[in-house]
Amino acid sequence: MAASDHGARASRLAYGGCKQAAMRKTVGRLGLTAIIVLATAATTVGAVGCGGTPPAKEAPTTTTTALPSTIEGLGRAYIALQPASGRVAGLHEHDGHVADVTKAGVEARIMTLRNMKADLAAMKPAASDDEILDRKILAQMVEQDLFELVEVRTWRTRPTFYTELFSVDDYIVRDYAPLPVRAKAMLEHLRASRAKVGAIRANLTSPLSQPVVKTAIDIYKGFGEYLRGDVQTFLDKVPDEAVKKEAKALAMAQADEADAIAKHLETVELPKADQSHVLGRARYEALLRAQEALTTPIEELEAMAQEDLQRNKLAYEALEKSGVKKTRPAVKDLLDAARKITEASRAFIVDHAIVTVPSKPNVNVAETPPFQRWNSAFLNGAGAFDRPDLVAYYYITLPDPKWPAKEQEDYVMSRGEIVSTSVHEVFPGHYLQGLWQQRAPTFMQKIAWSYSFGEGWAHYVEQMMVEEGFEKDSPETRLGQLSDALLRNCRFVASIGIHVRGWSVDEAKKRFIDDCKQDEAGARQQAVRGTFDPGYFAYTLGKLQILALRDEAKKKLGDKFKLGAFHDALLAHGAPPVPLIRERVLAELGAK
Repeated sequence: MAASDHGARASRLAYGGCKQAAMRKTVGRLGLTAIIVLATAATTVGAVGCGGTPPAKEAPTTTTTALPSTIEGLGRAYIALQPASGRVAGLHEHDGHVADVTKAGVEARIMTLRNMKADLAAMKPAASDDEILDRKILAQMVEQDLFELVEVRTWRTRPTFYTELFSVDDYIVRDYAPLPVRAKAMLEHLRASRAKVGAIRANLTSPLSQPVVKTAIDIYKGFGEYLRGDVQTFLDKVPDEAVKKEAKALAMAQADEADAIAKHLETVELPKADQSHVLGRARYEALLRAQEALTTPIEELEAMAQEDLQRNKLAYEALEKSGVKKTRPAVKDLLDAARKITEASRAFIVDHAIVTVPSKPNVNVAETPPFQRWNSAFLNGAGAFDRPDLVAYYYITLPDPKWPAKEQEDYVMSRGEIVSTSVHEVFPGHYLQGLWQQRAPTFMQKIAWSYSFGEGWAHYVEQMMVEEGFEKDSPETRLGQLSDALLRNCRFVASIGIHVRGWSVDEAKKRFIDDCKQDEAGARQQAVRGTFDPGYFAYTLGKLQILALRDEAKKKLGDKFKLGAFHDALLAHGAPPVPLIRERVLAELGAK
C-alpha cells in the first residue's frame, strides 16, 4: 500500500483511525524507511496479558546452527525475524505471529543478521544471474536492518519500532481468507502482542527526539481510537463467539496500552526531549550505503536535488504565469473522476506500448474505509505471494460531510493532482509494479522492495506519462505533476539539510513553502517527517536513477531503444535499489 503525498490533506484527517500505509510496501523495513509507519507500543502488561491468556506466538529466534544454506532459505529465515513483512508479501504462515521485541529478542535478531551477512560472504560463487542478484538483494536487506538496529538503534530511540504490536489491519483490509480464519489469526496476533508490550518502556532510552515523540503521541492516540472503534466493528462480524469475545477484550486492552504510552510520552519523555534525530554526515553516508547501495558523495546528491528542483520550479512558475489554474471536481464527482483517469491511463500504456501489463488487472476505485481516512489516497494491493485474483483497492478519501462547505471543497485534490496520484498509485505506478513483482522469478526478487525503487518508479511514471503525451491537451495535468515533483524535490533537499547541514524544522519548512509551493500546514508536516524519515529523499533519487539508466540505454542502443522494453526489463526483478539491477537491465536489453 502506498500512501498519498499530499501532506496538508493527510494531516487534516491524520491519525483519526490510524494505520500506517507504508508498511505494506516496506517489506522487511523498520523505522527509517517508512514515514507513515509511525506507531509505537505500550507500557506494562495489563491484566489481560497475564494469567488466563493462552501462550503467545512469536517469531522463532534463528540461531547460527539453524541458518539455511540456500538463498531462499536464508530469505525465509530473514522474513521469520519480522513476521509483518511476511504478511505484507502474502506469506500467511506468518499470520498471528509477532517479532520478539524484547531486549534479548532484538539482540538475537542482530546476531542472526550478522551471521547471515557472514554466510552470504562465504558462499561459493553464484551459479546464475538470478542467484547473483538474489544474494545482492538479501545482503542489502540485511545491511539496512543492521544499520537501523545497530547504528540508529531504532529499538532504543524510535517508539515507532513497535508498530506490529498494535496494528492488526492486515487481517481486516485483505480478503485473503474467510472471515473466521482471519479473525482467529488476529486473536493470535493480539495474544502475542499483549505478551510483548512490556518490552517497550524497558527498551526505549531517554532522551528521545522531540519531533519523534510529538508524532508518536498523535499516533498512539490514534491507535487507541482504532482499536476501540474499527477493530471492534470488524470483530462484531465474527461468527465464533469465543473468538469474538476474547479478541475484542484483548483489543480493548491494547487500546488502553496505547493511551498509556501516549500519556507517558507526553508527560515524561516530551519535557526532556532533544534533537537526537539528526544523523550527521557519517551516519547519513551509512544510510545511503545501507538503504540505497550508494557511495555517491553527499555534495553530488545535493547538487542533483537542487538542479531537479530548479528545473521543476521554473516550469511550474511558467505555467502559472501563462494562466494555468487548478480546478477541483465536486466532492460527489471525485471517485468517478479517479475511475475515469485510472481507466484512461491503463488504456494509454497499452495503446502506446509504454509497458506490458503482465496479468489481468483487478483493481477497484473506492472510498477509503473509515479507519484509514487519515490518508487522502493510497493503494491497498495484494502481496507477491497472495492469490492472483485478490482485488486491489485504490482508495480515495472524501471530505467529512460535517466540515464547512469551503473546507470540503479545499480538501479535494485538484484535477491535475488526481491525475498524478492515480498514475502514481495504479497505472503504471504501484499497482502495475506489484503485478510484475508477483511474476518475479525467485523468492528474493518477489520480496525485494526498496524505498528508492518502489517510490522512485511511481514518481518517475508521473513525469514519463506526461512526456509521452498522456492528457497532452491539459496543461493542468502538467501543473499537477510538477506540483508533486516539487514536493519530492524539497524532501531530498530537506533530508540533507536536517541531517547534514544542521537545519531546524522551521528552516526546512521555509524551503517547502518558498521553493516547493506548499501551504503552511503541509510544509510543517513534511519538515517534521524529515526528522525521522531521512530516507524520504528516495522518491526523487529513484526517479533520477531510472532516468539516468534510461538515458544510458538510449545512448547505447540508439534507434533500437524501445521504451516499453526498457520498462519491462526494469520491472522484471522485483524492486531492489536501481544500482543492484543496472547491469542486469542493460544486459537484457542488449545494451551492455
